[in-house]
Amino acid sequence: MNHYQPVPGMPSEHKQYQLQIPQMPILGPNNFGKLLQNVYESIVDEATAADFYSRLLREAPDQLHREFINHAYQDELEHLEAFTRLYRYFTGQTPQYSIRPVQYRTYKEGLLIALRDELEAADFYKDIILSNTDQLVRDTFFLAMGDELEHSTRFSFLYNLLR
Repeated sequence: MNHYQPVPGMPSEHKQYQLQIPQMPILGPNNFGKLLQNVYESIVDEATAADFYSRLLREAPDQLHREFINHAYQDELEHLEAFTRLYRYFTGQTPQYSIRPVQYRTYKEGLLIALRDELEAADFYKDIILSNTDQLVRDTFFLAMGDELEHSTRFSFLYNLLR
């Protein structure tokens, strides 16, 4: 799909183009049931990540590792609260959920799993943002997406320190 179109009236030798941005939602609208399912899944994922990072934190070999993991842990708790508020806003109910703890054999493997999970979460949140026009939904997921990308950078750095 070509989103660049020639600028009308511009001589062809200048070949200036402007970006034709499609209307939102770019990925097509999700129905309300799908949105609630995505919010619920995000709650479970954030609670799972918080549990995972609390365990990784206890194994961190030094202060830098503890600082970076604790930063991600605190952010995940904030995301959990934000998604829970969003769920309550739409349903009037507190979500009931359980987590399946992340399993890993070594601290280094845990960092790699965390890195991959953060990248997957950011991609998932991006898709939700691009499938929605509600500003509250978009803002909530955008803030979480930015943090997830930051966490992936931090986990990548920690993982590479252990080589």
